[in-house]
Amino acid sequence: MENEPYHYWRDVQRTQLGISANLFMIFASAIFGYVVNFLVTNRNTIDDCPKTTLSISLIFLLLSLLFYSLFTHNRLKDFRKTAKLYRANCPEPDIRDKTSELGNLTWNLYDFQRYSLIAGFGISLIGFCIYIYS
Repeated sequence: MENEPYHYWRDVQRTQLGISANLFMIFASAIFGYVVNFLVTNRNTIDDCPKTTLSISLIFLLLSLLFYSLFTHNRLKDFRKTAKLYRANCPEPDIRDKTSELGNLTWNLYDFQRYSLIAGFGISLIGFCIYIYS
């Protein structure tokens, strides 16, 4: 009973983490698609500077999507390992110790996903500003 609030908030945290990672993936996909469409549609009218800047933003957006894939795979691995430990009636402190490395990796991948999305979005904004104001 004492750990019940902890479990509740851990479940809420896991749910929110998944939802926010999914939203970041959707934003990265949408921005990536928009930039690719813009580059293809306007390939003859874009100068080299905005074209290069927008291409660099695509790299960061692809990295964000890659980190999302790794994040999702790692979370599934973490859930499987945790379930296996619970089925083996492993004590809860041992479960936390044995899965903490996967949990830390999950958070790192989430941060990498988020930072690469922010970088890709920011660089694409710079590329569009260069295109508009040149």
